[in-house]
Amino acid sequence: MKKKKDEKIDFNLKEWSENLVNYLGGKDNILSASHCLTRLRLVLKDENIINKTEIENMKGVKGTFRASGQFQIVIGTTVETYFKEFVIVSGVEGVSKEENKKIANQQHGNWFLKSLNFLGEIFIPIVPVLVAGGIILGFRNILEADFDGFKIVESGQFWKGLNDFLWIPAQVCFWWLPVHICWSIFKKLEADQVLGIVVGLCLLVPPLLNVYEVSGAAGSEGKFEWIWDIMGKLENGSFDWGFMKYPWKIQYTAQVIPAFAIGIVGAYINKWIKRKSPAVVSQILVPLVTILPTFTLAMFVIGPFGFIVASVISFGISWAFTNAIAKYIFGFIIGIIYAPIVLTGVHHLFNAVFVQDTIQNGGNFLFIGTCAQAIAQGSAVLGYIIMNRKDPRSKDVGIPSVVSAYLGVTEPAMYGINLKHMYPFIAACIATGIGLEIAVISGVSATNSGNGAWLGILNVQVQSKINGVTTWPGTGYLWFMISMLVTAGASIGLTIVLSKIKYFKKFNIEVKAAELLK
Repeated sequence: MKKKKDEKIDFNLKEWSENLVNYLGGKDNILSASHCLTRLRLVLKDENIINKTEIENMKGVKGTFRASGQFQIVIGTTVETYFKEFVIVSGVEGVSKEENKKIANQQHGNWFLKSLNFLGEIFIPIVPVLVAGGIILGFRNILEADFDGFKIVESGQFWKGLNDFLWIPAQVCFWWLPVHICWSIFKKLEADQVLGIVVGLCLLVPPLLNVYEVSGAAGSEGKFEWIWDIMGKLENGSFDWGFMKYPWKIQYTAQVIPAFAIGIVGAYINKWIKRKSPAVVSQILVPLVTILPTFTLAMFVIGPFGFIVASVISFGISWAFTNAIAKYIFGFIIGIIYAPIVLTGVHHLFNAVFVQDTIQNGGNFLFIGTCAQAIAQGSAVLGYIIMNRKDPRSKDVGIPSVVSAYLGVTEPAMYGINLKHMYPFIAACIATGIGLEIAVISGVSATNSGNGAWLGILNVQVQSKINGVTTWPGTGYLWFMISMLVTAGASIGLTIVLSKIKYFKKFNIEVKAAELLK
């Protein structure tokens, strides 16, 4: 085996892989292996026999942690090169991230972990669509923004035409989200994917009425009305069979929770009828029994219930960030707990919240928290590098971690340095709270999700479209940059201050002593 090198790897990867296999307890202890953007993800029989200390001291390793039933080794963006050599040396067949998670669930998983992974895996193929849609909506926000009485979209027919033109792909990315979700669920559950698309379309097409046009009428008379009361008053707002009317004839435009529930039910109906249907009539029976019962349940039971649940969740989040008193509290609290939530993996659920909150309320603040969290973690590493500038290893590990975090990938920073020494992590959490609070009170909201760091500015609304929120003078772009610069500065400053606290000095000494004794 030849020695492998690239611009960042200057050691023998075969020898490195052999050592890693030994530290992991041997080949027989490795059930499966995969990798993501920055990490080796391993499912092991027994994690008690691994030598974690030796692994973390290996060249190229920025840290280790356990999540989603997998032992994960943080390498960085060159992880694919390490992975290729590792699977050759270990003899373990490389699998996809999804397959690796499935094996991990079977080996170590419980119902909560399985549910969490399921939700995350549903959104994995959808996230690029949301990012692209967010950028398109961000550009349309600029065209439609009011700059002291001047609107680009009103300055000429070209800009108006461009704005109308871009609305089409933006609608497909967000308004037709139930189609994406149902397809992804059918794919994940190994049901017929084309039928998943059809089920999603059944939630959106006319003569179903647009749910947001209907909702907009709720306060038109100055008083609150339930959506089914409004539907009952409309000429085409009910399913009418003569002997009864059912006033819930609405499209589930951009709805996440109803689409999730409907997609899961439809996929299981599809799998059930495929098992039960005689082969001779399966081409007729399978699509018919999949589509019609799913659509019926969607319109009568699942959809209305899911819509109510989604509305309650969206209302709660909106209240926390817009209430005259609550917004001065919850921005800081949510910012502080954001990074710990990321550690648990529950942040995968935020994708659903981004979409639901944006469509329901006109924008969302939670994505700004994602940006603040990534910037704070990277900046905490900068503070650590400043305090340990005489240690060349701090730069070797730290600088790539900073770059990665500033581009939205925080694992190398969090697991390579911040959690290992603790005080940078605490500093980053506090700084995230400060930055998100400034963003909330200054009215910085986002169109949806995107790159969760400095490039998150592409998804910021020029003027917040959330009801009851007024963006401070200077546009959302200015206050996004101010809040994120404060986040970065606070994270660096707090890291330096906390490093001088006696407890953390002792913590550092213990870590360094452990490294010297390896």
